[in-house]
Amino acid sequence: MQGSSQQNYTRIAKNTIMLYGRFLITLVISLFTSRVILQTLGFNDFGLYNVVAGFVTLLAFLNGYISQGTVRFITFYLGAKDLQRLKEVFAASLALHVGLALLLFLLGETFGLWYVENKLNIETGRDSVAVFVFHLSLITGCLTVLKTPFSACITAHEDMGIYAYISIFDVVMKLVIVYLLLVVNTDKLQMYALFYFIVSLLTSLFYVVFCLRKYSECSFKLQADMKLYKDMFNYIGWNAIGAMAFTLNGQGVTVLLNMFFGTIINAARGVAGSLSNIVSQFVFNFQTAMRPQIIKSYALGDFKEMERLVIYCAKYSSYLCMLFGIPLFIESSTVLSLWLGNVPPYASIFCKLTIIQIMLQGIDFPVGYGINAVGKMKLPNITSSLVYLTILPISYIAMKLGANPTIAYLVSICAYPGALIFDVWILYRYINFDYHLYIKSVIIKTSLFVIISSIVPIFVHYHMPIGLPRLFVVTVLSITISIPLIYFKGLEPSVRILVTNKIRTILPLFSKNKR
Repeated sequence: MQGSSQQNYTRIAKNTIMLYGRFLITLVISLFTSRVILQTLGFNDFGLYNVVAGFVTLLAFLNGYISQGTVRFITFYLGAKDLQRLKEVFAASLALHVGLALLLFLLGETFGLWYVENKLNIETGRDSVAVFVFHLSLITGCLTVLKTPFSACITAHEDMGIYAYISIFDVVMKLVIVYLLLVVNTDKLQMYALFYFIVSLLTSLFYVVFCLRKYSECSFKLQADMKLYKDMFNYIGWNAIGAMAFTLNGQGVTVLLNMFFGTIINAARGVAGSLSNIVSQFVFNFQTAMRPQIIKSYALGDFKEMERLVIYCAKYSSYLCMLFGIPLFIESSTVLSLWLGNVPPYASIFCKLTIIQIMLQGIDFPVGYGINAVGKMKLPNITSSLVYLTILPISYIAMKLGANPTIAYLVSICAYPGALIFDVWILYRYINFDYHLYIKSVIIKTSLFVIISSIVPIFVHYHMPIGLPRLFVVTVLSITISIPLIYFKGLEPSVRILVTNKIRTILPLFSKNKR
């Protein structure tokens, strides 16, 4: 079993490196393109695109949780090595996603169109543009739904290298979009929506063609196994309740902010989301590499290995969030000023609050992956819904009473610990999860590490003049304190030995290159 675990961790490490390679490629290009797109569109049009696209995402709230179900079932039967059942699951998943895409399109072209035309807070004279953007965003959303079973297969097979190719194509297209926005004379927002739709279409076709050619379970053959549909509907149905609550917490807040504060605040939310997405990707790329192994461990009945993977995933996710989140949290205003020049109001505080949300999600989501692996979704979705469904009404009431836009983030941050407590308790009920170890090695240790790593950088932040030198010093100090702390006090002895040996093998290569 030890050899098998070592192979699993090696595969996780390899896939994590693949995902981070993909992320670093996209990061440099995205920072440049986001700046140019914001400057070209302006705050109002950029905010308008974010709220319209966010509303489409709100309509498509089911897709995220149907996607989780698809990944779970495909990964489960792949881990159990049941090829026939795997083919049936893919066919059933594809049928469900086709149905969801049709439902999304009908819902969007009726209720969604009415809401955009009558309820969104849109700058005068931009109504027709908003409708055009909405139609293209709706079709883009439908394409995202349809490609989900194919991307789920790539994740289940842990074939993460393919994402690098998709990312290269994506960033090249972003550069093309930026160039075209600078040279076209027509409406910039309409052209941006059109170009984004074309890129989404080409990416979706790539997913489909790749999976049809590589994976034997991918086919368009319709299955009539009603028991399988019942199992998937039961899983998805309960997940839909949690999906609605979680989506209202995300895209619903975007729409709510638009109602009270207009598109400028939506621009600030979009900018903060783009910047904090850097931290998010560092955390969730690692979790993407871990998740298939958690499901496969459960499929094989190895609950102890599954428990180790969940704790491992939560702990190292929090460390990754520390490394990049602390300096960005402290210096968000400086980073935004250097990146954009002209920063929308509230963007900096939104960025800080989003980083806190990411930290809480980073330690909670791995527990959720364990629950999803088990597949009993009734209890977790009832409990999480009770927590998340409180966020939007409380935020609405607070804004109605005159609260500023940050209240929506603060309410969410207060809700996440409640969801985490429920998730840990449920996983304990399902597999006798060692919550004492989780609290000790993840929650307590991470909290102490964050406090220790932040003290000196915060002191420097308040005693140096604002600018690039302060950003550099704060970042170096934060990372310099965090890395030894994680290495000596955060890593298990066996992992620390592996890391040490890997460093010893890499250092001679640098020495040879210098000669």
